Amino acid sequence: MQSLRLRLITPFVAGTIVLTLLLASYTYVSSRQAVTDAVLLIAEAKTNEIVNSIKILFNSMNSNIHHLVADQHLAELFGSNGDKRILKETKEWLTLLTNNNEYYREVIVLDTDAICIASSNTRHIGRSYTQDYYAQEALMGRFLFDDSSIGRVTLRFSTSIAGPIMIRNEIVGALLIQNDLPQVVNYKSEATFDTQVVSASLLTEEGLFTAHKNKKIIGNKSKLYPQLYKKLYDEAARGDPVQYEMNGEEYIGYAKLDPFTHWMIISSGKETEVFASAYKTGFTVLGISCLFLFLITSLVVLFANGILSSLLSLISYAKAVSEGNLQLDLKTTKRKDELGILHKSLQHLVFTLRTTLAETQKASTMKGQFLANMSHEIRTPLNAIIGISHITLSEPDLSERVRDFIKKIQLSGHSLLGLINDILDVSKIEAGMLSLETISFNLEEIGNNAIRIQQDNAKKKGVDLRISYPKDMPHNYVGDPLRIGQVLNNLLGNALKFTKDGEVAVEYSKGLVPKGFIPDPSAGDLPKNAECIWVHVTDTGIGMTETVMASLFKPFVQADASTTRQFGGTGLGLAISSQLIKLLHGDIFIKSTVGEGTCFSFFIQLPLSADDSKNNLKEVDIKTAFSNMNLQEKTILVAEDNLINQMIMRELLKPTKANIIIANNGQEAVDIVKEKEINIVFMDLQMPVLDGLEATSIIREFATSEILPIVAVTANAMKEDKEKGFARGMDSYITKPLDPKQLLSVLREYFPE
Repeated sequence: MQSLRLRLITPFVAGTIVLTLLLASYTYVSSRQAVTDAVLLIAEAKTNEIVNSIKILFNSMNSNIHHLVADQHLAELFGSNGDKRILKETKEWLTLLTNNNEYYREVIVLDTDAICIASSNTRHIGRSYTQDYYAQEALMGRFLFDDSSIGRVTLRFSTSIAGPIMIRNEIVGALLIQNDLPQVVNYKSEATFDTQVVSASLLTEEGLFTAHKNKKIIGNKSKLYPQLYKKLYDEAARGDPVQYEMNGEEYIGYAKLDPFTHWMIISSGKETEVFASAYKTGFTVLGISCLFLFLITSLVVLFANGILSSLLSLISYAKAVSEGNLQLDLKTTKRKDELGILHKSLQHLVFTLRTTLAETQKASTMKGQFLANMSHEIRTPLNAIIGISHITLSEPDLSERVRDFIKKIQLSGHSLLGLINDILDVSKIEAGMLSLETISFNLEEIGNNAIRIQQDNAKKKGVDLRISYPKDMPHNYVGDPLRIGQVLNNLLGNALKFTKDGEVAVEYSKGLVPKGFIPDPSAGDLPKNAECIWVHVTDTGIGMTETVMASLFKPFVQADASTTRQFGGTGLGLAISSQLIKLLHGDIFIKSTVGEGTCFSFFIQLPLSADDSKNNLKEVDIKTAFSNMNLQEKTILVAEDNLINQMIMRELLKPTKANIIIANNGQEAVDIVKEKEINIVFMDLQMPVLDGLEATSIIREFATSEILPIVAVTANAMKEDKEKGFARGMDSYITKPLDPKQLLSVLREYFPE
């Protein structure tokens, strides 16, 4: 059972946890967004600053070369016709330019053949620059920059700028300036926002980093990132926030393409470093919220504990009472509130339950005793009626009129016996005491026996009875043949009762369990390898309405009062059949049309028997069967106090030629067993002086079942009576009215032919 304390506190705790998580999540998301906005602002500013610096630098360089190509020194150089003095002055001028400008590394003058004729570095004099495209472009009249590069050792950026030298609108040469650029990206310095770090880097078209926080990849052509350049070019060439992955790390920042160099200027930081403060803020809020949750929960539990303790005590007591422990006393309480009222009400309810239960148990005991006594008292005269009828019918010299009278007496006796059995079955089902046998039997023969039993009734009404059993269907199964036969007889009898003409058919088949079928819990576990067997009992009778079918399986219910007057019956047969089918792991269904007929269909689940032979036994005359036993060397003791029952047993056993001894009570039976050699005892249970149970107990003190079988022959048909008999040492149990076939079966069991 789920704890009430838990159920009351859980919603509050769950709500607080959800609120805590939402608050922490909102705080983290808000902090992350704020950090993202701040970082992007810093990154954008830093990127634009670098782009502007590069723009200013290259504009300055472009302006300088335009000024220098028009300098008088170059005009004099190209007009001197190789004058050494002019060459020397030009060289000094170029050297002065280099020394006075910290960014100029070398200044070179080319003629129209791209041959160096003057330079700040004399090693270049006479060198050909015909392979340098920027030199050729300058001789064609263009000013341009070459590809920039970075020194692996100095880590200094360098670039060359070239421009045409024109005198009187004629290109006479070209001027080359090799520049060591200033560090436009100071990757050693960091722009910070709280604990977030944003650093700048430069990425060339080929994917080479010319500036980066990680010095190992600066100018390292073995570590190129062309895909990163393409991604940033596609996403942020004009300047946009970017997120990218490099070397397994996620970065966030701002990127923009420089139009002069086509470098990608990136200002970014690792996400783990950028959002560290957001993580910290989120966890801080979560920790504070958890502490708050613990404190509030503790207060709630402390406040509610008094109420919950009383309530849980009542619940625990109510649970014990619901499980049948009505003797448990509830502790007194001093509470005056609603719980106190509930406490007193529960005490009063339990007291009432105790009283009611005691009365119910007393009534149940009286009912059981009444049923047992009623069964015994009715079965005793029925034994005389059915037994004497059977014995009389075996006489060959009876007139047909007398024989007919006796058959009617016998039929009435069997009808009364069926009614008694139905009442007892209903009582057993209501008490959950009905149990089934598990033996091997022939399923087809069960149907054949039911047909034989109902055949006379069918002939009288002119109704055809037929049975259909598939040839490919097994015959022997394991189960309770008596109860299956009882169901078939009930359904066949019911079908014949309401059928005036036409036919009643029984059809067997193998099939599947219907979808949605819910087994009856009282049926127990389904046997392994069980097969689903369907049986259909169809008639051409009066049919039924939907209203009648809805209440058909309820005990003591029939269509209406006129049904009982016209057709007879108690309304127990179908109710018992329905319960028996459920105990056989099945269910029953009905289809009916008024005026056309009815079909009862049921399925049961039975495991196959190891022996699948048909095992059909031929019907033989019962008297002949007893004669064939030939027990003339055996002595049978019948312990029975009723003279009529003594006579019936004597007449039934007489054809066996056995020596039959009668004992009028249990004490006589014990004495006879001690004095004589007895082969089998048929023992009544209720006898004067000493009853059958006590007599059996005494006999078992000196004679085992292997030496002397004892068979109960009694009108006590209740399950508990059988259990008592077997507990005292009885070997078999036969109920009255005595069935000659059952008596014959017992004799065959202990005296096989």
